[in-house]
Amino acid sequence: MKSNLTEIKFLLYATAAIIILMATHLYQPELNAIYNPENSTGFHTLLETFSICISATIFFYGFKQSQNTKSSRMLLVSFTFLIVGILDLFHTLSYKGMPFFITNSSVDKATWFWVIARLIQSVMILLILVLPDRKLSRDFRPIVLCLAAALSGALIFTVFYFEKALPLLVIEGDGTTNLKNGFEYAVCAVQFISLIAALYQYYISKSEAHLTWALALVLLLLTDLIFTIYQSVFDFYNFSGHIFKVFGFYFILRGVYFFKSMEEQEETKFPLQTFWSEVPSLIFKAEKYEKEFILTICHGELIRYFALEPEEMAGKSFREIFLGNHILIHDYCHLSLRLQERIVFDFDFFDKVLLFSIKPLIEEGEKEVILGTIIDVTGLHEEPAFVQKGKKKVKFTVM
Repeated sequence: MKSNLTEIKFLLYATAAIIILMATHLYQPELNAIYNPENSTGFHTLLETFSICISATIFFYGFKQSQNTKSSRMLLVSFTFLIVGILDLFHTLSYKGMPFFITNSSVDKATWFWVIARLIQSVMILLILVLPDRKLSRDFRPIVLCLAAALSGALIFTVFYFEKALPLLVIEGDGTTNLKNGFEYAVCAVQFISLIAALYQYYISKSEAHLTWALALVLLLLTDLIFTIYQSVFDFYNFSGHIFKVFGFYFILRGVYFFKSMEEQEETKFPLQTFWSEVPSLIFKAEKYEKEFILTICHGELIRYFALEPEEMAGKSFREIFLGNHILIHDYCHLSLRLQERIVFDFDFFDKVLLFSIKPLIEEGEKEVILGTIIDVTGLHEEPAFVQKGKKKVKFTVM
């Protein structure tokens, strides 16, 4: 799954979704004339099947990854979408017009499953976004499975057993009740808070995962707003709301995937940074800017000798770091660029002898860039490998 959601695309997708919702409302009479209510049960089943499959994919993906990474966030994602997927499945099977399933299908039963699933979904998504991700000390997956099964079972039993006693949420022909709208507005409020949290985290981290979650929350927020204005479970509003939900779930799936991608990047980034910081030398990249060579990349254990951090070395010139020796380094850098050859030289720097190896970086195009390494050869420069027959130090060599 390629990472390609940008801020521009986020704004375009969110704006397009809002425009579509407004157009649906403005042209509702014309759309109702085209839409055939007899197809509503079939379309509803199809769209909910997509949502349930996405929920199952998120559950299995998060369940597997939590085994490998011990991530509390992935475990929470799995728990959430296992319950949501189960409740959406019973919502679909209980929908008006579906065959007999435990009891007769009805609007009330299907709507209660919908409302409960959306309430759980909104609260859990907020927790997923705001709670810090921790590495668990043990495998809690069996406990999560049992807890999800118990909670789902209790909710399903309650809806089926107390179906006749539960308050009405939808009156066919008149639309949704105040209680139903209250539930939906509560879900919208929680999802709006989640949207702000996702956008804030994107502002801090610039990670695509949070931007993808934000887009999903925009779509789900519009979904729940739609479900406060429909008149019948068979009208076009209801149909369009389920389309928004499918796309919202799709972007949640992308968000879950990129959460994992970021974790993998951080896991591989830390050992690599440790490796470069422990290299017993100094590796650098320097770019010529006017008359100076400016360090752009700098790694290695030798940095400690200069009492600087790698990020502090970057942006400094040879003149700032090597004081009076910078003229010699500049001359050799210019020579390396002119000859397009690697050059090795050494010089005394305070109490150390530093061996430089530099070469031009041709791939940088028109930029004049030098790659190099610096090795501390103090105590070694008088060894046979570092002297000629006359016992004179090697000051310049073209390799």
